[in-house]
Parts: sequence; structure tokens; C-alpha cells
Amino acid sequence: MALSNWDKKAQAAFAKIMEVVPEPMQEAMKPQLISMVEGKAAGSPVTLDVLERMVREDLPEPQKSVIMGVLGLSDGAPKPQADEESPQLAWEGESEAMVEKILEVIPEMLRGAVKPKLLDFIAKKAGPGGTVNEGIVTEAIQQMNPPEPYMSQIMKVLAAGSGLDLSKLDDILAQYQGKQEELVNIFHDVQLEYGHLPRAAIEKVSDYLTIPTSTAYRVATSYQAFTLAPKKNHSVKVCNGIACHLNHSDTLYDALAERSGERFTLEKVRCIGCCGKESMVMVDEECGNSTWAKEKISKF
Repeated sequence: MALSNWDKKAQAAFAKIMEVVPEPMQEAMKPQLISMVEGKAAGSPVTLDVLERMVREDLPEPQKSVIMGVLGLSDGAPKPQADEESPQLAWEGESEAMVEKILEVIPEMLRGAVKPKLLDFIAKKAGPGGTVNEGIVTEAIQQMNPPEPYMSQIMKVLAAGSGLDLSKLDDILAQYQGKQEELVNIFHDVQLEYGHLPRAAIEKVSDYLTIPTSTAYRVATSYQAFTLAPKKNHSVKVCNGIACHLNHSDTLYDALAERSGERFTLEKVRCIGCCGKESMVMVDEECGNSTWAKEKISKF
């Protein structure tokens, strides 16, 4: 498709954009991007300013930030102080190594833009003062949702070499017919067996059902019944129903997140069915108010 109504600077910038589009997607994406830019021009010649406005206003994250980085554009946000350039995180197990493996999949010219975004997603998942585990890294990259083929490549890299005993998973899969609509039921059986959904198991299930790994992860992170990280010794669930939300359950959740560490798994749920005059919490199988919960947790 010719760019006959584009000035030279716009054409050069568009060529840079196409360089970061994964090769398998270029044929489909090029006419779509051209249409978006020319739509932004509204019949006038396409200039560099028009193209940059399209990138800023019409592209989704994280693709927008990556392309803005390639074009040397600023997002207009104030630059962080030197000690705030990357989140201060406490890493657990192989979680930090997982981040490096993820970045190895990303083309070198894009890593500078992708890394701070990924760390930001991880920091938000970990919460204030939280510790980053392997499940958090997996959930963060799923939420960040890099385009294909990078997403599937990343999930395969993370699944490789996990050391997980998959013989029990073979027994689970043998009970099914390999139909894609069986995914949720399989995940329930996998979590019942392993206590969570290990990334190696998700990879094997996606191969068995011939669905993209990214699709399997999207399902795994869409249901509160599933967890990607092993459960800790205790479970703490903060109610975020309407009544509790109005009683500052978010503040309570943040306070408990600072204390979770290795002691308990913290979750925010819609309603735990024991409403009171303040934020309510379920600790293991018992339910009570925030004061009761903090006292009980202190004894873990």
C-alpha cells in the first residue's frame, strides 16, 4: 500500500513502527495502521505530527509505550527521581530470573521500553511492601499482554525447566477428550492436584487442547477460583463487597499486604457473606472484623 499522501518524515517514522511489529503480523497490521493514521489526518496530507498523535491517542498499551520509545516520544509524565526509576522489589525464589528470561524473548531494541513497564506491573501485583514470587511475575506478564508471537514465546520459556512432576497431569488429561471447552474443568482438576496452576502444567494443557498458551493464561487469570502461585500456610480474604468497600476495605487490604510475606496468602474477594459495620475479613475458615483479623494474623 503506497504512502503517496505522506510527507517524508511521516514515512520514515512509519518504517520504524513496522520494524517493531512482529514479522508474522506485519502483513495484517500494515494496512490497519495506515488506515488509522490517514483517518487521523481526515483527508489532509499525513505529517509526522499526525502520525505521532495517532500513536499517543489511538494505540493500546503496552504497544503504545514501545512505539513511543522507538520514535523517541515522551508520554508527558514527569520523569521519576533517580531512586524511583525502577520499583524497589523483594524477589523470592526464581522470580527475578524469570524477568530476565522474559526480556531475552523481547528484541534488544525494545527492552529499554518493555522492562520498566513490566516492573511496574509486577510492583502493582506485589502491593506495598510485598514480595515478588513466580506466580506474581506470571500474572504480571499476562496482564501486560505483549503481542504475539512474543506472548506465547514467553510462556514457553517460563514453563521450560520448571522441574514439576507432570506424571499426575498425564493422568488428569487422560480423563478428557481434548476438546477446548474442557479447559476450565481441567484447570479445576489440576489445581486440586497441585494446589495451584503451575506454569508448566498450563503450557502442557494448552498444547493438549491445541490452544494458544496466552489464551490458557487469560482463562487462568479470569477466574478467582484459580491461582498461579502456591498457597501459603494461611489464607486471608478481604471482602470488597459494596458495604465493605464503603468501609475502606482497600485501605485494610494495603495494610495487610505489608504484613503478608511468607505467612499467608492475601486475596481481595467480592463478598464473604458476613457483613458488619466495618471491613470484614475471612482468615482461613473463620470470619470477623478487621480488628479481630489483625489480632489473629499477628499469631501466625
